[in-house]
Amino acid sequence: MNEEFVEYAGRSEPKERLLKALPLILAAILGIPFLVLAIKFSLEIGQVTSYLFDLGTSGLEAFSMVMLSLSGAFCLVFYLVFLFIGTRRRTWKWRIWWSVAAFLAAAILPIWWLFAGYFTSAPA
Repeated sequence: MNEEFVEYAGRSEPKERLLKALPLILAAILGIPFLVLAIKFSLEIGQVTSYLFDLGTSGLEAFSMVMLSLSGAFCLVFYLVFLFIGTRRRTWKWRIWWSVAAFLAAAILPIWWLFAGYFTSAPA
């Protein structure tokens, strides 16, 4: 038997591997600007939180502000975890779903700002 006709289990062509990874690559590229915005938001909330601690706030307010300041890190962790899980799936359906989950994990904070009214026009 000639070696060029031997197929190895689990091996695929490089073009096929790139095509299978395309949804994950697209989600990774589209998610980066949203992650930058989410981390920027977390840093700004962290600065405000330090002033609120100086003023003396209640435990619930302090907890909520700390969670808001950690929200960018949560988005980053979930984004990376979802992309990693997506690389371990073999079917297109699962790769696309994990790509969507990774993109939403990156974009959830900016989407929340949009619906909460944080994106407003500059004061005149």
